[in-house]
Amino acid sequence: MESQPLRHDHYPASKEEYEAELTETENEYAAQLQEVEDKVQGQAARYLLFGAISVVINITLFYLFYHTFGIEYQLANFIDWVISVQCSFWLDRTFVFKHKSDKPMREMGTFYMTRVATFLLETVILFLGISWLNANGTMTKVIGHAIALVLNFFLSKKLVFKNQPAPAD
Repeated sequence: MESQPLRHDHYPASKEEYEAELTETENEYAAQLQEVEDKVQGQAARYLLFGAISVVINITLFYLFYHTFGIEYQLANFIDWVISVQCSFWLDRTFVFKHKSDKPMREMGTFYMTRVATFLLETVILFLGISWLNANGTMTKVIGHAIALVLNFFLSKKLVFKNQPAPAD
């Protein structure tokens, strides 16, 4: 089938008509941009809300393992990381990004891979804070986890739950 050239049925006849069509086009693009911004803001707000649950789980488990049970801080961090990442995956998939697919295990693998990167960053921060600076373990954990949390949002959005757009908020 041969390609047809674009046909324009109407060309602006006056400057006013041109300006009106330009304004209409600009308004359409502005509405589309606003829709995208609203979606992103909704995801960010949900990430903060449900992320708070994961943070509470993460910090509470670290505190229990490290302070209450006396487990070495890196091991305590690893144990709480495994548990909180599993909680985060299902919260993020279900509530934050409202992602639906038939490959949740594949997504979980990608999710864990992105979390390994931020886990390593958090491990370095714990080492520097606790071993080098003799800082409070829980406060160091909170700082490291806050940095990881921000990175996790972008990694989840761009790498894990990217294939299917979330429904409108």
